[in-house]
Amino acid sequence: NMEVHHHPHTEGKKLKHYLFEFFMLCLAVFCGFLAENQREHMVDHQREKQYMITMLEDLKADIPLLDSTVNEWNQVNKSIDSVTDAITPGLTNVDFKKIYRHINEALNYWTFKYNDRTISQLKNSGGFRLIRNETVANKIISYDQFNNNEMVNILLQHEKFYENATALRSKIFDEDIIGAIYKLYGNDPAPISIEPWIDSLMKVNKVPLSEESQSTLLFQFKNSLLAYERDYYIGMDWGYKNIYKRISELITLIQKEYNLK
Repeated sequence: NMEVHHHPHTEGKKLKHYLFEFFMLCLAVFCGFLAENQREHMVDHQREKQYMITMLEDLKADIPLLDSTVNEWNQVNKSIDSVTDAITPGLTNVDFKKIYRHINEALNYWTFKYNDRTISQLKNSGGFRLIRNETVANKIISYDQFNNNEMVNILLQHEKFYENATALRSKIFDEDIIGAIYKLYGNDPAPISIEPWIDSLMKVNKVPLSEESQSTLLFQFKNSLLAYERDYYIGMDWGYKNIYKRISELITLIQKEYNLK
C-alpha cells in the first residue's frame, strides 16, 4: 500500500499567500476609495470656487442696477416736489401747466431686481452644502432673504401709496393731456417752453369739476404725493442702503476667503 504524506509547511505557505493577496486586494480597494474620495473633494472644491466666481459677478452686476434704480427714484421725488410746489392755496394760484409738465415723472415707478443666477443654482442643486465657509453661506442666504422678504414687503406698501395718488390724479387731471405729453417726452419732465401748448389743451379738455370739488381733490392729491415721497425715504431708501451694505460686505468677504478679485 502507498503511504500518503502530508506537507504542512506547503499548506501554511499557501494560506499565507492567500492572506497576503487578500490583504493586498483590500489595500487596493481602500486606496482606490481614498483616491476617489480625494477626487470628489477636489471636484467639490472646484465647484465651490466656481460658484463664488459667479456669485461675485452677480453682486458686481447688482451695483449699477441699484445705482440706476436709486437715481431714477431721485428724479421721481424731484418731480413730486415740483408738482406739490405748484399746488398752493386758492385755485387760481395753482400752476396746472407745471403740474402737467412733471406729473408723468412724479408718478413713475421703479423696482430693483437682484441677479439671482448663482443663488438659484445653489438653492436648486443643493450647492450650499459645497460652501465650507459658514459665514459666506449665511451672508448669501441673508442677502437672498432680504431681497425676497423685507424688500418685497416694502414695495407692496409703497405700491399702496402709488395707487392712492394715481387714483386721485385721474379725478383731477385730463388723461388726454397727460398722454399727449407722454408721447413727446415719455416720463421725463417736459420743458417749460411747451406751457402755451399745454394751456391750449387745457382750454379744450376741461375737467368737469366745481371749484370746491377741484380744490378739495387737489389738497388730497398733494397730500397723497407727499405721503408717497415720505414712504420712499422711510422704506425704499432704507432698503436700498441696506442692499448696498450687504453687497459691499459680501464682495469683500468672498474676495478675501477665496482669493478672488
